[in-house]
Amino acid sequence: MLLTQLEYFVALAREAHFGHAAAACFVSPSTLSEAVRKLEVELGVPLVRRGHAYEGLTPEGELALMWARRVVADRTALTEELSAARGKLTGAARIGTIPSGIGGATHLVSTLTQAHPLVRSTVRTGLSSEDVVARLRAFELDAGIIHPSAADGPDLVAAPLGDATSVVVASPGLFDEALGAVSGPMLTSVRLGLLAPGMRARQVADEAWRKAGLELRPAAEADSIEALLGLVGTGMWAVVVPESSVAMRRQDPSIHVLPLVEPAISTPLAVVRLAAKPLPALMRALDDATRAVVARPRPSSTPS
Repeated sequence: MLLTQLEYFVALAREAHFGHAAAACFVSPSTLSEAVRKLEVELGVPLVRRGHAYEGLTPEGELALMWARRVVADRTALTEELSAARGKLTGAARIGTIPSGIGGATHLVSTLTQAHPLVRSTVRTGLSSEDVVARLRAFELDAGIIHPSAADGPDLVAAPLGDATSVVVASPGLFDEALGAVSGPMLTSVRLGLLAPGMRARQVADEAWRKAGLELRPAAEADSIEALLGLVGTGMWAVVVPESSVAMRRQDPSIHVLPLVEPAISTPLAVVRLAAKPLPALMRALDDATRAVVARPRPSSTPS
């Protein structure tokens, strides 16, 4: 059994398409398909359901996939461990985050890169906490930023990252420029955009408004902060987003950023990763970066 066969099999399961998986592995579809067939012969079971195209994994394939992912992840960890032993950690840090955690993710990546310049980082946004946890368990992410309640198993290690405070971002002219803050009741009379109901930050906000006796009916919902901010740019919209997502745009004349009060809303965040022994070098580096981010003084927010 060759490691490349397992890598091709994992890529096929991830991409659910022979051509896409081959492109991701930089080989031809025929090369990838033949490698998977040889793996099936060696294991003595069919792994892939084939018709005119990829039709999914067999039950045996689903079982084999769990082990294949682990072997491929261990091989990557070994390579990173050896690079760390030479004093120059390399590799790729894959981080997933819920919308409220985007600010924390950028701080985590910056801190990690400062300590280990040869590590490349990718950040996946627009995920739910459950998506992040599922991708961690599938070895598709190395760490994630989630609502801590989703770290629901002994196979996960979570570290508190503080809270993400929500603010209102409005189109200029929607609210009086002299206004110091927006209250929950004020949001009932404007064209409102909110995160999608499946997002934990939205659920936290809905619960806070419900306790305050408010029922907000958004005119639009989105699974990304970028989409909500895009609405603001079209005029006459107000959206509720994490303060960190607009921290660098408070002086932007195209938006009006205001604190949200009555009730104020904040979402707890945590950095989560898989528990592992021994802990891979990249995971140790991410743990160090997380501690540095948590220890860093946070600037106090002031109304715009």
